[in-house]
Amino acid sequence: MDNVKEDFGTDNYEAILTVRTNENEFIDATKKLVGKYKNDISTSQLRNIFSRIKRIENYKELYSLRPKLAYVYGRAEKKDGMKKLIVLLDNQIQKVDDNKKLEQFKSFFESIIAYHKFFGGKE
Repeated sequence: MDNVKEDFGTDNYEAILTVRTNENEFIDATKKLVGKYKNDISTSQLRNIFSRIKRIENYKELYSLRPKLAYVYGRAEKKDGMKKLIVLLDNQIQKVDDNKKLEQFKSFFESIIAYHKFFGGKE
């Protein structure tokens, strides 16, 4: 799962929690990643994770999500797309060190859900 950065694009990977200079490029990268792995990622898995993320109000609470992501990763078996998404999310959680970055993280995750629906991802 080391190639998560390459799949998403190194510049876009680094820009997830920051103000982006090229928002369209970032959105295109998100669409590409979700479109590529849409059949490995189920709507129910995304909604389950997002329901936990939505309730978080302080960035320090986000760290409690990491063990839950590890569980989802372990259950993904041969679904590389879900595993890559979990690695991407876990890596980004480790970078969240203030509430502004928490909001950026939430926004990024919302875009994943939106494009998963757009591409007709697995129910």
